[in-house]
Formats: sequence, C-alpha cells, structure tokens
Amino acid sequence: MSRFGGGLARLVLAGVAAAVVAVSCGYQPVGMSGPPSAAHQVSVEAITNETMRPGIQGIVSAAILRQLRLRGVLRSPDTGPPTLILSGGVTGYQNDPIAFDPQDIGRRFRVRVTLLATLTERPDGKVRLREVLLGEAFYTVGVGAVSTRNAEDEALQFAAQDVANKLAARLLEEW
Repeated sequence: MSRFGGGLARLVLAGVAAAVVAVSCGYQPVGMSGPPSAAHQVSVEAITNETMRPGIQGIVSAAILRQLRLRGVLRSPDTGPPTLILSGGVTGYQNDPIAFDPQDIGRRFRVRVTLLATLTERPDGKVRLREVLLGEAFYTVGVGAVSTRNAEDEALQFAAQDVANKLAARLLEEW
C-alpha cells in the first residue's frame, strides 16, 4: 500500500461524513436524487483495448461497472431491454516519469488511461454522448522490479477508477 493510503482513507471518511451531514440537512448533490428511471438505465458492452498494455480493458471495465452500480444507472436483468448502450475502448495508456533522481533516473511516474466512450439509444441508434475521458494516478518506484511493478499496477487501478468516476459523472449530467 502506498504511504498516502492513510491520508486518502481519512479524506474519504471526511467526505462521507460531510455528505451525511449535508443530506440530513435536506441538501442533495446535483444528479444524485436517487436512481434514474428505467428509461435511463444503461447496459454496458465489452470495453475494447487499443493499447499495447495487456488486460487494461478488464481493469477499466470493472471500474466502470463498479461506478455505474454505485450510482444506480446500471441496468439490472429484470428491468427488460435497455434503452441506452454504453460502449467504448481504452485508446491510450501512458506511464511517464515526472520526477528524477540526481542520476536522471525516473523515480515518480504518472499513469494515464484514455477512454473513448459512446452512449447510444437502443431503438434508433442515436448517439447521445461520444467523449474522450482521461484518468490519471501517480506512483513512486520501489526498491526492486517487483515492488515497482506492483506500484504501477496499483496506479493503473486508481487511474481506471478516476476515468470511471468521470464517465459516471458525465452520464449523470446527460440526464
């Protein structure tokens, strides 16, 4: 786990506490008035991989499904055929050094995941949304190759979650 894990956990808990207080006072975040109607529920097609990073589509797909379930916009099997279809592909993966040691060797890296997402209405095929979204996260290299690879994999998970959060927020803006 990264050394920032504890700080992140405290930040998340503070955010949850603030949300609970706000909701108990009668406030509701925009787009969060409850699950959308069945007319706004989404079915997700398989996400494609157009990068050289094997398996990235599975990581991004899992993050997207998690976010859509959390926000109540993922179609459940018992609601009938979906009216909206979400499709997309991971079109970019970057792992760039952003900080260097005195020998000019990368020590801190930024991972970026680019997703091209398309939301289509099922009956007529009308495209309601076609957007490029970027998720990113950071990591510091470890002592050896294994710890560095684990740090990169963890950053990829966070970048996938970032792009999934942005996609879910964008979908809710459409409604």
